[in-house]
Amino acid sequence: MKTKKKKQDFLPKILYDLKTPTLAQITALETLLKTSGKNFNSQDKDLIELTIHSCRYMQHLIEIYSVINSLESEKIRPFCEIFNLNDTLKKILNELKIVLKYRKISVNIHSEKELLIYADKLYMKITIFNLLSNSIDSSFDNSSIDINFYTEKNKLIFEIKNQGSPIVSNFSKEFFEKYKRKSTFNKTTLGLGLYLSREILNAHFGTIYAKSLENNINILGFELPIR
Repeated sequence: MKTKKKKQDFLPKILYDLKTPTLAQITALETLLKTSGKNFNSQDKDLIELTIHSCRYMQHLIEIYSVINSLESEKIRPFCEIFNLNDTLKKILNELKIVLKYRKISVNIHSEKELLIYADKLYMKITIFNLLSNSIDSSFDNSSIDINFYTEKNKLIFEIKNQGSPIVSNFSKEFFEKYKRKSTFNKTTLGLGLYLSREILNAHFGTIYAKSLENNINILGFELPIR
């Protein structure tokens, strides 16, 4: 019991210590590009942009581990507010634009012009980031991703459709489980992001799902009651 308590007290401190330098690196590199970018050749710019993406991904992982650590002692408790889902998606796409450019993947958005929802803004950002990151990882290069979100019968439906190798053929029952190793286009993960996304949707009384269809089509999505 004491060991578990020490772990719960120790991990947040480590995560906080990681968060500060990661944010500093992102700020420094973005400032460098903004002020001196014209002096770099295209290869140098690409390297800096890929480093920024790696730092942002680390920042996202820190957020995931922080929330999962809190799950060890209690359930997720959403702090709900009204916010524009379109704006949240734009910010996520901006964070992922470098890897999209590198993989030559285009994103098409189909949605209502302004879709306001009542949910935990940070948790929903984590969820959508996780789903979109996984969609990118499993996508073919030079392909496209379609994002559809709309309201229907007092619920929000959010789906990401990509073209890539089947994502759930071998582990459909384990897809959203913690510590279930998943191999995608360029990396192997422990599935913590997808597990956390499921827990976040459960806390919002929503559901999350993954489908692999014919012609190399995959769908990651969720449904969320609108209150």
